[in-house]
Amino acid sequence: MSASVIEQILARAAAALTGTTAAQANVFRGRADALADDEIPGLNLRRAPSNEDGVGQNGSRLFVEFDVEHYVDDDVEWETAADALHMQVHGVLSNDAQLAALGRGLRCTGTDPQGDSADRVIGKLTAHYHMQVFVRPGDLTRSIS
Repeated sequence: MSASVIEQILARAAAALTGTTAAQANVFRGRADALADDEIPGLNLRRAPSNEDGVGQNGSRLFVEFDVEHYVDDDVEWETAADALHMQVHGVLSNDAQLAALGRGLRCTGTDPQGDSADRVIGKLTAHYHMQVFVRPGDLTRSIS
């Protein structure tokens, strides 16, 4: 069975981000474990709640949401470092033609910063993304956008 268009979007986003930001190969999908020292800076893409809105009998608009967690290590200015990584990520996602072919209206709808200090400061900035995908009723595997 084919992957849902939601999974296709997340897979494309991860592929586009790998090697194109300061995180380099440290791009993960739905990772629950903490990142190791050698995995920072790093990115973790997480699927967020999505919903579907019927548009007549022949189509549905699927609102796809996902989060990108940006992990940085900077004892002095972790918020600035996280923001710089986010701007790299945003640029890649906004300009990726393959991602744009899967849906429309990619937007960053907000960010949530969170710092954690144990032996050193690890900063996490979560950016929330949203895009719309048009699908046929009963087939969430193919975008008709």
